[in-house]
Amino acid sequence: MILTLDLGTTSVRCLAINKQGHCITLSQLEFTQYFPQPAWVEHDANEIWQKTITVLQTVLEQLPSTPSGIAITNQRETVIAWEKSTGTPLHHGIVWQCRRTAQRISELSENDKALIKQKTGLIPDAYFSASKIEWLYSHCDAVKTAAKHNDLCFGTIDSWILFNLSQNNVFKTDTSNASRTMLVDLETQDYDQELLDLFQINRSWLPDIQQSNALFDYSNEQITQTTLPIHAILGDQQAALFANCGNDTSKIKNTYGTGLFIASSTGNKIIHTKKLLATIGWTINNETTYALEGSIFVGGSAIQWCRDQLNLISTAKESSSLAQEISNNDNVYFVPALTGLGAPHWDSSARGLFIGLTRGTTKAHMIRAVLESLAYQTKDVCSIIAQSIPKTTSLIVDGGASQNEFLMQFQADILGIPVTKSSITEVTAYGVAGVAGITLNLFSETEFRSFFKATKTYTPMFDATQIDVYYSQWIQAVQRSRQWG
Repeated sequence: MILTLDLGTTSVRCLAINKQGHCITLSQLEFTQYFPQPAWVEHDANEIWQKTITVLQTVLEQLPSTPSGIAITNQRETVIAWEKSTGTPLHHGIVWQCRRTAQRISELSENDKALIKQKTGLIPDAYFSASKIEWLYSHCDAVKTAAKHNDLCFGTIDSWILFNLSQNNVFKTDTSNASRTMLVDLETQDYDQELLDLFQINRSWLPDIQQSNALFDYSNEQITQTTLPIHAILGDQQAALFANCGNDTSKIKNTYGTGLFIASSTGNKIIHTKKLLATIGWTINNETTYALEGSIFVGGSAIQWCRDQLNLISTAKESSSLAQEISNNDNVYFVPALTGLGAPHWDSSARGLFIGLTRGTTKAHMIRAVLESLAYQTKDVCSIIAQSIPKTTSLIVDGGASQNEFLMQFQADILGIPVTKSSITEVTAYGVAGVAGITLNLFSETEFRSFFKATKTYTPMFDATQIDVYYSQWIQAVQRSRQWG
C-alpha cells in the first residue's frame, strides 16, 4: 500500500492506495488563499504543513496495516522560503498563479528570453519559480538575513513538505519539479549557472535534484509512528501524465483543475515549439521522459468564479444542465483571461471578456460560454501538439470539470477526436503512487495500467465546417481580450 500526499493549489489530501489499485481511504483539507494585491496570490507554508500532517495522520489511523511507502505530488512552481536551521518560513509562499513579477519578466532582453527558452524549454513567464525567488530575496529582509547566515532554503511545495516530513530534514526535489523553476537545463537536468546569475540566485539556496523514483529519505517516526520510505516525487501534471498516458505518444492528457494542463509524452526527445513548454515528465531508473505541455491559467476556477463572485450558479454541477438548456451559444463568447493568458498566447496583460451579449442573452448563454472557453483553450494547445506529434488519436481527461457532461461532449466536438474519461478520478495521486509502487515492486507497470478503465468515451459530432464556425469566432474574441491590463 502506498500513501500519497497530493498537495494541490487549494487543498491537501492523503490517499491510501493498495496493490490492487483501490483507494482504501482519503482525507482532504482546504487551506487559505491570500490575495494581498490584485493578481497576487499567496499561501501560508505553515498552514499547508499542519494540514498535511493532519490528513496524513487521519489516514494512517484508519489503515489495517503499515504502508509500504509514501509518495508526494504537488502544485508546481509555487515557492517557499524558509530558514534551514529552524524550518521557519520567512514569507508567505508565492503561488504559481501570482503575477507580481510579470513586469520583471517583460523587461528581460530578447537574448535572455531566447536563452531561457533554449535551455529550460519554458517560455519566460512570472508563472515559473525563478522570478518569484528573486522577488523574495530582493523584497524580504528576513530572507536576506538568512542568506547572509548561509541558512536559506528556497523550495517548491514538494521540497518544503519533504524537509518537514523526513527524519533528516533533507533538502531535495525531483527532476519534474526542478524543470519548472526556469533555472534547470533540460539536457543536463541540473541548475544552469547563467540562469542562476540572471536571477541573482545562489545554488546553495536550492534543493538537490534527484530522480523521480529516488529514495528521498524516511519519514520522521514521531509523525508517522514508524519510519516509512519516501519513494517518489512528481509535479502534479507530470503525475497525471504518467497515470493517463505513460510513454504512449499517441495520447494527449488534459487535467481540468484550477487551470487546464494539457500534456503529451515525447519519449526521450526534447521537442521545442514556439508556444508550448518542453518539460521533464519524469526520471525513473536513470531514464528521463520528456513532455510537451500547455499550461492554461484559468480552467475550473472560471466555473468557481461564476458560482462565488457572480452568483450565476449555486453549484458547479448546475453549469452542465444550464448550458444544455440552449441549443447553441448564440454567438456569446467568454475569454477567461482572469489572470492573463497562458499557453499558447502568453499575454499577462490580457483580461477576462464576455462578448456578443444582447438583450436576449441569458444566464444560460453566459455559463455555456464559460464552459465552451475551457474547450477552446484546450483546442488552442492540442492543435500545436498535433503538429509536433502527428499521430495523436485521443484526449484522456481527468480533474473536477471532466465530470461536466456538456463540457466533455463539446470538447470532443470542437477537437474532432474522441475524449476518454478514466474510471479513476484521482489520477494525480495515482500517478505518483504508481511510480512508488512499481519501484517498491508492489505491482508491475502493466498491472498499474490495468487499474485504469475507460468509463466513458465522448465521440465527436461536429463536421469540419461546424468546428470552423465556432472556433474562428473564439480566435477573434481572444484577440479582443489582449493587452488590456
